[in-house]
Amino acid sequence: MKGFISLCAGRPVAVIMTTAAILLGGLFSLSRLPLERLPDFSVPSVTVETLYPGMGAGEIRSIVTIPVEDALSSVKGLERIRSISRDGASLITMDFRWGTDPSAAAALVREAVDAVYPGLPEGIRKPVVLGGDDGAEPLCVIAVHSRGDDPGFARTLAEYELRSRLRKIDGVGQVILVGGDMAEGELRLDLPAVLARGMGPVEFAELLASETTDMPAGNAGDGDLELVVISSGRPSTEEELAALFLPAGLRVSDAAEYRRGTARGKSLFINNSREETALEVYRRPGADPIRLSAAIRKMLDETIPLFSRDADIELVQDSSPLITEGIWSLGVSSVLGAAAVTAALIFFLGRFRYSLICALSLPVSAAAGLAVLALGGKSLNSMSLGGLAIGIGLVSDTGVIVLDLLHRTFSAKTLPPSPSETGACASRVAVSCFASTVTTAVVFIPILFLPGALGSLYGDLSISLLASVAAGWLYAQFVLPSLYRISFRPGGVENRTERMEKKYRTLLRSTLRRPFLLSAITILSVLPGSLLLLGRPAVFISPEDVRELLVRLDFPPGTTMERISAGGIAVSRLLSELSCTAAVFGRAGSEDEDLRRRTGMDYRREELTFRCMLRKGADGGVSLAGIREALDRMEKGRELEGVTITVSFPQDRAEKLLGLSASSLLAVRGGDPRETGERAELCSARIAALMGPHLASLTAQPSGARPEFRIIPDREAVAFLGVSSTRVAEFLHAATEGLTASRLEIEGRPLEVRVRGRLPPGKVSLKVLEEIPFLSEQGALLPLGAFNKIEWRETDAFLARLDRADVIYLEVLPAPGGGKKLSAVLKEMTVEMPFLFRAGESAFSRYRLSLLAVLALVTVLLYMTMGAQFESLLLPLIFMVTIPLSLAGTGPALFLAGASLDSGAVLGLVVLFGLVVNNGIVLYEIGSEKICLGLSPVLAVYRGACERQRPVLVTAVTTVFALLPLALSPLGLSRRSLVLSMLGGMIASTLLTLFVLPSILLLYFRRKAGPAGGRP
Repeated sequence: MKGFISLCAGRPVAVIMTTAAILLGGLFSLSRLPLERLPDFSVPSVTVETLYPGMGAGEIRSIVTIPVEDALSSVKGLERIRSISRDGASLITMDFRWGTDPSAAAALVREAVDAVYPGLPEGIRKPVVLGGDDGAEPLCVIAVHSRGDDPGFARTLAEYELRSRLRKIDGVGQVILVGGDMAEGELRLDLPAVLARGMGPVEFAELLASETTDMPAGNAGDGDLELVVISSGRPSTEEELAALFLPAGLRVSDAAEYRRGTARGKSLFINNSREETALEVYRRPGADPIRLSAAIRKMLDETIPLFSRDADIELVQDSSPLITEGIWSLGVSSVLGAAAVTAALIFFLGRFRYSLICALSLPVSAAAGLAVLALGGKSLNSMSLGGLAIGIGLVSDTGVIVLDLLHRTFSAKTLPPSPSETGACASRVAVSCFASTVTTAVVFIPILFLPGALGSLYGDLSISLLASVAAGWLYAQFVLPSLYRISFRPGGVENRTERMEKKYRTLLRSTLRRPFLLSAITILSVLPGSLLLLGRPAVFISPEDVRELLVRLDFPPGTTMERISAGGIAVSRLLSELSCTAAVFGRAGSEDEDLRRRTGMDYRREELTFRCMLRKGADGGVSLAGIREALDRMEKGRELEGVTITVSFPQDRAEKLLGLSASSLLAVRGGDPRETGERAELCSARIAALMGPHLASLTAQPSGARPEFRIIPDREAVAFLGVSSTRVAEFLHAATEGLTASRLEIEGRPLEVRVRGRLPPGKVSLKVLEEIPFLSEQGALLPLGAFNKIEWRETDAFLARLDRADVIYLEVLPAPGGGKKLSAVLKEMTVEMPFLFRAGESAFSRYRLSLLAVLALVTVLLYMTMGAQFESLLLPLIFMVTIPLSLAGTGPALFLAGASLDSGAVLGLVVLFGLVVNNGIVLYEIGSEKICLGLSPVLAVYRGACERQRPVLVTAVTTVFALLPLALSPLGLSRRSLVLSMLGGMIASTLLTLFVLPSILLLYFRRKAGPAGGRP
């Protein structure tokens, strides 16, 4: 290594050109890296949706969900299966083991679905298999409002014009339509007239469908030509449809009244206190959200003028500015950290040019980190950029040690040192510097192998930090000596810390003479810090960092979209008038294609959720209190009767992953829905009694009942009339809901024609149902109530299952300070009630053993690495004494900042393992060198510690200065606890190491060399 350093020192031009190339490569990589808020840490999952229209949740559970679950339970790689049974739909979500290819998993699921589908009851639609992340949020939301107040036109414009343009943009994934009414033609039957012809609404719809369909009729020959024959029955206009003469001997217009109208969509979107249509735009995995958002904005700028006379098109939400702002904030923190490190170097080293060549390691290491991220196909996110920012405080450590040694050796010379002299001098610390770099790398490499989402979340941080630290070591060992030669100026460096060094020498002499007093002080420092660390509670989103609030309106089950719209518009108008809100928009329900929303355990069609975007500078906590107060004062009319309104902060995905949420999600298991409900009531009452005043709220899901009419046939009368229950159900469905019987094409757009009975507007009452005429097989017209009993009932709105067992989820939110009480209560109850267990286990809790294993692995690797480097079994143990010293600062730092002991804090401690031992290596190397020069152990330790005090102090200060902006910046909980634990641990460990380690090294050297005299 000495020869190579000398070679680099003798070729400064080549070194400068190489450094410039690295910097240019970093700039090129920066321009190519996609920007994201966080790395992708979603669990590989596949969703299966099965539709059986008209069936209730209980029936769906029995005849659809359970059989499909049984078939899917044997799919390879399956880790968890959860399902929701709702009216007419079964949704089964399968979570696979981490690392499973979602496409391969979806293929296996499709094979299982194909096998089970033939055995399902007739009328069930074939299950749809969809892979993806059900927790993803839309990148953009685009609202469309018709200036003529025609919701059907707004939906048509959004569906056929905007959506087609959006799908052409590279990087766009799903585009989900929300809200708006669908245009349709309606034939309202005159039931008596149709029944008089011996037909019911079902038969009329089937007859109309057969007469208005284009069908192939074979082939015909005309000379040498073979022609296709098509039977054309589709009417070309609405008037032609109304005038159509059917084979039953009646015109369509005689049996039904045709009208052009709209059908209510299955979802609702409210913006600007009015009902509109919206498009939710999701990005494909790997697409750059910033570039994609810019492309969407460009498309809108080109499209809006084309339709400005007929509609208002507005981009109501764009997530890219938040991503850019977060990355920008982290980038500014990194620059501030780099500036602080440079200022510290100038202060301690005393000369600007020497400080500058040492600080040049910062952009070089950052460029190397960016290049590695780009080559690895990673993104520039808050975690990878956080790794580069943390590395700012680490990469200058080796440079400070090398530069300090060069100054001490050559400051008295009048001419620059020769390349061989420079190489010989720099190589003196090459072993210790390499050992320090290796110990840092040994700490971060196991983080790459953390299981599941934790490895995905923190892997980018580890990669960027490893690359920057390795580049910093290469720069310090091979580039810095060359730059030092060409910037050499005779004369010593101004010592601005002389007073501090004198005090250190005085204190060091005292501690070397009083080792027992030093031991007592160390124990009294480490013990309280450890207790504070272990006693840290969980934290959640800081109100100051919140940019939006959620307002949820829970309507009773079965509420119509008309009532939800009226109540939502009233609340939207109130929220828009508040001074703290910049924009308010909300949605309810979901379209058939929107599986992301319907797979959620807490999804309810009757829940309307508003997103309240806060004005710049508005405090989240104050705004939340103001919105709650305004809603409490609001006069709630009939449209809000029985509606529960809640206001809350949005939950960050990383917060839920790391277990920082205040609430705990529990699951109560039972053999059937009734038993599960009874057990859930028992658990709820028990939790409320044990928690007492420490409980803030307790909610159960699924909850609520859906009203329904239940038709119970009179078996004797039905048998006499020859009527089946299936025919009654089909008759009623056609008379009330209607059947799609034909499709027209109007102005190039499809228009479905629905046939339905002419029933009174509004809700169909029990009396109306009983009086609906029904045609029996014998041709007799009878009211439906003559041979059926019709009852009004309430049934479960939806049912949940987890791992093929019926469950009810309990979400428990403790009052402030009640987290420990909740943990104790749950620990007691899970033993007492084996059917109660945690369902929302965080990745931190789930992989706790893996985190501890990584902690143990890092310790073993550190010991083995240092033992191999120094060929000693005892020395690594001496260096690792500095590890527990860091606890004296980590606990107080987390305590003062109100942070928690989460996976970030644990990983911060792991990082400290590799950092704090570096000071021990530096002090050992200089002490060993002094002994080789003939000094006694006590003098060698004393003089070596005094000589290396400034480099150790400078490296600690630069690390602290680099971490401070990150600790003070609103980076998010997933990184803040990591930075705080490193910050506090670095300060405490450095201060204690400078006094504790010399005493231990003195004992080691005396043991090796025998008794030594002299006192410092």
